[in-house]
Amino acid sequence: MPYYETHITLRGDPRVVEPLVKATGWKFSAIDGDPVLGKGVLCYATSHFKGSRDTADVVIAMGIIADELEAKGAEVIRQKVELVVYDTKSPKVAA
Repeated sequence: MPYYETHITLRGDPRVVEPLVKATGWKFSAIDGDPVLGKGVLCYATSHFKGSRDTADVVIAMGIIADELEAKGAEVIRQKVELVVYDTKSPKVAA
């Protein structure tokens, strides 16, 4: 069944950004060098939504979290919604 995967990309020190993201209930990650956004450390807030949910509702829900993160001082540089129609994630990978 398809699902939405949402990402809010943030610029900042992961040690500062991580507790802000975790307080929202979203998952935190960080990478050094994004294949699209370029070099440097970027942080991500990620969440999943059922594919049956209206796309506009998903965008609104993500925007609420992005606004909350910005209000707490995080620098939001991108909001992205992906519709996942195929995913072969191994059951051995932790959720």
